[in-house]
Amino acid sequence: MMNRYLAVAIVMAAPALLAAQSPITAESVKFGEPTRVAGIDTGRMKGQPSRLAWSPDGKQLYVQMMDGQFAKRQEAKYSHHLFAVDGGKKQDARAEPEWLSAYWTVKSDRASPDSPEFKIDLKSELRKERTVSAPMGGDLARGGGVGGDGGTASAGDALSAAYNQQGVPVNTMLLHGEVVGEFVNSVIVPGLTFGWGPKGSHAIAYSANKSGRVVVMDANGRKQEVPGSKDALLPAWSPDGSKLAWLEKDGRKNYVLQVATVTR
Repeated sequence: MMNRYLAVAIVMAAPALLAAQSPITAESVKFGEPTRVAGIDTGRMKGQPSRLAWSPDGKQLYVQMMDGQFAKRQEAKYSHHLFAVDGGKKQDARAEPEWLSAYWTVKSDRASPDSPEFKIDLKSELRKERTVSAPMGGDLARGGGVGGDGGTASAGDALSAAYNQQGVPVNTMLLHGEVVGEFVNSVIVPGLTFGWGPKGSHAIAYSANKSGRVVVMDANGRKQEVPGSKDALLPAWSPDGSKLAWLEKDGRKNYVLQVATVTR
């Protein structure tokens, strides 16, 4: 009798398991309209978002806030918050959930959980960036030239601007030639700008470098944006791959916890 019940349970669960394990094709995937789950006030919760993860049952979202710098994580202070996906009810916790470590290891790894070849490349360079002390009011700052051949900026403006440019370290993460994370004058923070899909999905979600839109890429490098997404941070897949969550910047200090459905 017990074996019969187990067999029935496995059969009923099989469609969901198969759906979760089937590879995603970016060209055919469809997204639901982003839905607001909750607001994040960094003034009240103190710090900046550093981690976003789904509970194993897909009913809660964990948000970790860090009061400090990513380059000095060991010195930072952390707070831990759980939000119900349905309704957004907030629950504060004393520590990160036990299941976070396993989820975050997959989400933030350099390679896909499906294939070591589907892997993020790292590039480091010194990029010339103009400092805040550059002549903001001069013609050069507005795109003017130098000298008497049609340019309007003086040689003094040009020299001043040159002195106020410096080499800034830039760390870039690339996948199929696309930027999935860029850190200017900052350490690389794995998982901050991207999140691998669950094993079997052969996909990744990342925040587009310029627009901040959430983009899903499959193993062949094909891409599709999540409509309505913008200024996104910490994209994270639900365990069964049926939903995507992210934090959307909302003004200077606030974020909105967003969720969109994913249909294959």
